[in-house]
Amino acid sequence: MHIKERSKTKLYVVSIVIVSVLVLGVIVLWLARRGQESAPEQSLTSETLSVPTPKVIIRNVGKKITAQTLQDGLNDMGFLVTAEYYFTDVISYTSVRRLFNTIELGITETNYCAAYDGTVNAGIDFSGVTVEMDDALGTVVVRVPAAEIFDVDIDTDSFRLISEKSGLGNPVSVADFNTSLAELESTASEKALERGVLEKADENARLIIRGFVGSLVDLSRYTVSCVSDSAQEAEK
Repeated sequence: MHIKERSKTKLYVVSIVIVSVLVLGVIVLWLARRGQESAPEQSLTSETLSVPTPKVIIRNVGKKITAQTLQDGLNDMGFLVTAEYYFTDVISYTSVRRLFNTIELGITETNYCAAYDGTVNAGIDFSGVTVEMDDALGTVVVRVPAAEIFDVDIDTDSFRLISEKSGLGNPVSVADFNTSLAELESTASEKALERGVLEKADENARLIIRGFVGSLVDLSRYTVSCVSDSAQEAEK
């Protein structure tokens, strides 16, 4: 009887262990799937970091890694977009014809108001990166060009007309429309700069550089530091 009770006890313990392992496995799988399915939402008028996976050509594979090897690999990345600023903005246009260039004719007033979504892309020109490597001191110093705005991409499919009024004999022309978009691009760039898109681009570029250098040299032996041209200019 005592032996039977011991057997039952062991069987009970083993069952608990098995069930616990199964439950833990289900939880891990659920968390993994949830992480894959629920991508973080991007709010409008907010910047979002973008870390691209650059295609890098590594030269001198199998040979000693030198400063030139590292520099060539970084230069091959070209211009990388390392930060993005998403925005939604409104453009407005008003035009009124004047009599004798002085008196406004109210019946000719034309105006419209519309909203657009877009992205300001900022990044680094890696073709201008230089590398200094000191084996004795165990240091790798990477000098990086200042971040810059690459382009402003306005999503024309996101166009939303808020209001519109056509004046007598004063239709809206394509030139007026293009001028409004150009003003929108300028405004978006200014807002992106105010929200620190270039600083984000610099920070992101450093992460890419450290990851690249760290994949080729022993980080327990070398210290990697990045010096940005923007930081050097600020010190002057």
